[in-house]
Amino acid sequence: MLRYCNNCKKEFDFKIKSIKDLNSLTCPECGKKINPNSRNNERIRQVKENENNIGNAIGNIYGFAFIFYLVFAIIGIIAYFTKQYNLLYISSGINILVFLIQLFTGTLFFYSGLIFLPLGAVGAYFIFGGLEGACLGIQIVFALRHIIRDIFFRFIFWIISKI
Repeated sequence: MLRYCNNCKKEFDFKIKSIKDLNSLTCPECGKKINPNSRNNERIRQVKENENNIGNAIGNIYGFAFIFYLVFAIIGIIAYFTKQYNLLYISSGINILVFLIQLFTGTLFFYSGLIFLPLGAVGAYFIFGGLEGACLGIQIVFALRHIIRDIFFRFIFWIISKI
């Protein structure tokens, strides 16, 4: 167990066999009694900094996961109107693949997509024609879902802030 001597400004590793040993810790260098709760402040700061960095990284991952479908939907919609159909197919495929992975792993929150995605694909197929139109319909459904969800959450957070 690492404990810090405030007098020597050093850390020492003590072998503790029982709780009683904590009350009789003495510094091997200066012989003064060491507080059983003493810690190196620099190590504590470093641990807290590492925890914050890990938390920020996880927050960034969740932040991207929150807008994942929207990013690929926007890419797909832009690709349709710029006639870059390969990019449209790829972005649609990625969105559908991730949607299916979430569905089969039980992590899906967009269950209404099981109805709206095929409806959007079929509707856009008849309106815009062809496979490109179907892919556009899928991307529009993903984009609308995220825009509506974001507006809904902003409204909820606005109500909570007023309370």
